[in-house]
Amino acid sequence: MSRFRRANERALRGPLRPGELARRHIPKGLAAPEPLEDVTLPRRYTFERLLSVDLRHTYFNRSEGRCPALVCRPTSATAALLRDLGLIFRDEGTSFTVLYDYNRRAQLLKAMERREKLGQWTWLSFVLVPDTPYFVNFTDLPSDFQPTEVNLYFNNLQAHFAGEQPSPEDQELHCAGTASLPVLINPGEQVTEASRQRVVQVQVQVPLLPGADEVVLLDLSGAEVLCRPCSIPVALLQKQSPSRITCEEVRATRGLKGPEQRVGDFLYLDLSALPEGIYTVRQLDAAGATLHQGTILYTQAYPTPLAFLDLVLSKPSPGDVGLYPLCDLSLGAEKTRIVPLRAELRFERRSTRWCYYVVPPRGVRYDVLRLLDVSSPQPVTFSGPVPVTVAGAGDAYLFVADQELPLQEVPDQLFELTGSRAEGVFESTLMSNVPVASPAMVLPRVGPPPGVPRATRPSGQRRAPQPSPLEQRDYSDIYLNL
Repeated sequence: MSRFRRANERALRGPLRPGELARRHIPKGLAAPEPLEDVTLPRRYTFERLLSVDLRHTYFNRSEGRCPALVCRPTSATAALLRDLGLIFRDEGTSFTVLYDYNRRAQLLKAMERREKLGQWTWLSFVLVPDTPYFVNFTDLPSDFQPTEVNLYFNNLQAHFAGEQPSPEDQELHCAGTASLPVLINPGEQVTEASRQRVVQVQVQVPLLPGADEVVLLDLSGAEVLCRPCSIPVALLQKQSPSRITCEEVRATRGLKGPEQRVGDFLYLDLSALPEGIYTVRQLDAAGATLHQGTILYTQAYPTPLAFLDLVLSKPSPGDVGLYPLCDLSLGAEKTRIVPLRAELRFERRSTRWCYYVVPPRGVRYDVLRLLDVSSPQPVTFSGPVPVTVAGAGDAYLFVADQELPLQEVPDQLFELTGSRAEGVFESTLMSNVPVASPAMVLPRVGPPPGVPRATRPSGQRRAPQPSPLEQRDYSDIYLNL
């Protein structure tokens, strides 16, 4: 057997298994095959969990709150960092996980220790992209939420146990393995509009304040990653473009006598060389004092993300709050423990005021109409019917729910419409399974519900408080064509 053939067999079938030579029919008199000491056994991998985030949403009651409507993707800079550290990212549908090779655990911790000694943070960044156009509609977020302008932003610097406030002692409980409560990434018990951050693209326009001398850009760790001067010596402008002139060059040149030229009322920051993430923009005066500070989120333009997530691997300082998978990294790689961080990101479903427009056949009028909840021990009540006119359909009857009802993947409500015609005698069932509100149509309106509702609630049940004239509420319109 030629050496070339043996090499190809090893490539296709791997190393020979014990006992395989005995099963082969080798003619007597032929020399035994060469020993296989030169065969290199394949490297064995043992991957374990470093961190994971479960996506939860109360809208998905069919799947016990697990949210399949968000796709998680690492940013390009994080994908490169995962390769460098030997980590693996897995999107598991309703969650995502980062795994590490246990056999290379020492190398990973040594790399983390080197970055720790340099004062550098190590974090992983991910974007969450909805795979349905109605995600904002069925989520408890402002109706005017535009992912192209703002994104939800989360990080584990404020991670906490469910029902508890963030505390510096949380990390010790996590590392000891004594905590039993779920870990939440979102501030509070659910995602709210307070987590919104303004989204910017590659170029950022900064309106300059009077007296601003420098504009500084800081990353998540507070490290300066970009600095642009607000006024530049003319001697430097004669040598290179203003966009390439750094603050260090201006500081070095200011020792020489010469006039300076103001860049204008606006300064433009180029973020193309920076990784996607959250940044702090500061305007400093000549003495280094902060005149103004703001936060921006630089992320991809397409596919348009809904949320951005940063996960820091180790606790920055003993006094900080949050929860992290690497424990005691400041003590050195030998004493560092990896305790997998299992966290949740919880979204809440949207509740709307349901409005039913009952459109009778042309020329038919009803003396009695009732919209009844036949499924709940505490039935949903409606005000109405109110005669209204529907564009393109003519006369109709309007029912408005007395309280806001949640949108759900599988509705709990079962409504029935009964009534009798003006010329009829007996009341009959007009529709036994009335359609429920769809997340495809959520309409924000200001003021009270349309029409002048007439109460049809059972006696003893009160109507929900009416909104003020300037209060905005979300409504769901449902049309019933009889």
